Amino acid sequence: MTTKRSWMRTLTTMFALTGVLAGCGGNNNAGSSGTAAPAGSSATPAATAAVVQKVNFSMVSARPGDEAFYKEQMDIFMKANPDVKVTVIANPTEQYNNALQLSFAANEGPDIFFIEGGQPQARTVYDNKWVEPLDSYMDDAFLARFPEGSFSRTSQTRVNGEIIGVPVRDPRFDKVRPLYYNKAILEQFGYSEPPKTHSGFVEAATKITKEGKGQVYGFAMMGKAPAVFGLSVSGLGSGLEGGVIGYEGNTIINLKSGQFSAKSATPVVEILRQLNAQKIVAPGWENWDTAQMHQQFAAGRVAMFIGAAWQAEEIRKLNEGMDMGIAAAPVPDAGRSGYRDTPTIAEPRYAMSSQSKVKEAAWKVLDFLGSQEFERANYEYAKELVLMPAAMEGIEMSADMQQMVKVMDETIRMAPAVNTNNQNYDQFSKSISDAMPKPKIQEVFLKAVMSNEDPVPLAEEYDAKANKVIDEQIKMANDGGITFSREDLKYPDWDPMQDYIIE
Repeated sequence: MTTKRSWMRTLTTMFALTGVLAGCGGNNNAGSSGTAAPAGSSATPAATAAVVQKVNFSMVSARPGDEAFYKEQMDIFMKANPDVKVTVIANPTEQYNNALQLSFAANEGPDIFFIEGGQPQARTVYDNKWVEPLDSYMDDAFLARFPEGSFSRTSQTRVNGEIIGVPVRDPRFDKVRPLYYNKAILEQFGYSEPPKTHSGFVEAATKITKEGKGQVYGFAMMGKAPAVFGLSVSGLGSGLEGGVIGYEGNTIINLKSGQFSAKSATPVVEILRQLNAQKIVAPGWENWDTAQMHQQFAAGRVAMFIGAAWQAEEIRKLNEGMDMGIAAAPVPDAGRSGYRDTPTIAEPRYAMSSQSKVKEAAWKVLDFLGSQEFERANYEYAKELVLMPAAMEGIEMSADMQQMVKVMDETIRMAPAVNTNNQNYDQFSKSISDAMPKPKIQEVFLKAVMSNEDPVPLAEEYDAKANKVIDEQIKMANDGGITFSREDLKYPDWDPMQDYIIE
């Protein structure tokens, strides 16, 4: 049923570093509705529509330049498609999903929108019937633009077998949690390279903070928002117990046993608790946001932090000449027994609203967002690896990005998804998520760190409650005619040290 192979792990390295792969399926007009091709296509535009159709596009503004970039791209689109007027509506990351929910609740949902939050949010927009399936819009020419498997049966671009969004980025770019470090600071305190183990990390952070005497701190976290705090947990936890997925989120499942396993993350939560209790972490981190973290790091007040790939570009904007290093996050002293997991080659990013009254025009915009032209512009702006090899061909990769690709290859492996054995899970996964004990596990971990509490008993208590919830929800699903069991959550033959691919 399965094979283990490394092409997903090496694909980006091949085309990003050498730029020699052939271009994907081109810029032909996509979709069965006969809509216009993306700007730059050789296809002849359709006759000018009698009425200009208005499309509202709701997007996430994670960085200062995001809104301006998308407005610029929509200007390019509208120049080639004068029959469509696109209005960009931007919301910050932390407000976006709530704003989206409110708009759909009021029957005022946008025509196209970002899916922000990975597979859980993809499931949410599908279950709430906010999203229009795109299968009928995508023809072979459109599908051929993307790497093989991007829209396969097990791709996360599908929910319940239906395509719900257009992908743009290599999902590993969103998944990787590197250790950012200031080379000059580490060298100043006697370290020629970043720490590779948990004990080495604690030692270096402690030495730098104590000897820095308030001028520089060995380590910092990016605030008390659970989603941001989770980056430190998942980064330091990527080498922990093999077979466990979801360290960054609120569903931490051991796919070898099929059990909720928050306790498996406690070794790194304990590290963070002790560092905070001993005042090794930069003071005030609880009130920081990502921008403040960037400022402190770029100014040389913080030696190390664990973050996301997109942050490298933001730090460079603040201090272009900074001697910054990007490395794999430290692993347990006994060695790596697992990896940061990704279950898919592609994730849905841009979706069409089921409420849209201008679906043909909305598809034209999605067709453009799924073009090589747009992916190339996105890569040039955001410096985020995109799916289409040809989109990055000929563009020189920065030293930071080369380091990031190396970390991706070193720290990420393909893993099963919770629903890989039985996609009936998708029919009640939201019920499981909604029924999970409150506060959720990342909030429990955060409280342990901030209140200096032993995380082990807290996690054990949460695991017991969470596993009871899962059993109850499976029974309710069974009573409702859905076939699923705990056995479907188990992958006993999976080797967490290797890629897991469904043929």
